[in-house]
Amino acid sequence: MEAVLFLIHPNDLETLILEAETSQDVLESEFMQQSLYLGTAWETLNQALNPAGQPAQEGMEFAIQAEHPLSERLSHPDAVRYNTVVRVAELQQALQQLTVDEVKKRYQFAVVNTAPEALAQELRLAELKLIYLQLQDFYREAARKNWAVLSVIQDKIRPEKLI
Repeated sequence: MEAVLFLIHPNDLETLILEAETSQDVLESEFMQQSLYLGTAWETLNQALNPAGQPAQEGMEFAIQAEHPLSERLSHPDAVRYNTVVRVAELQQALQQLTVDEVKKRYQFAVVNTAPEALAQELRLAELKLIYLQLQDFYREAARKNWAVLSVIQDKIRPEKLI
């Protein structure tokens, strides 16, 4: 599974909720203002943001896989989800409080028993740190502009255009 996040104006989100029939409609929508492609690394980052056995930080579980399904009309309603402007502001604050070093520690703790190749894990960690910094910037921009965030998580994401 791959993931991509989009920034969208709340009015455009309402239109998309009413008009989108497939996740591909969402990926190709002209309403998207900015995107952050997370690829397959989203699962690892999501685990680092929400470590097993620890209480979840306020709303952090929605940073990558957004809170609300876009529409029940979609063939896979859980694939396309959105965060409201209010949730975006909460997530932006939570993400700014979580440092890259803390994300690194969480990742290293999670893979300590599953790291057969040290070099591969170091490369994965570097990718994770970069994506996390991009995620922080992405939510900062969304909060600054009072935009919603839309997530699409599915196999073979193929947007017609990358913003």
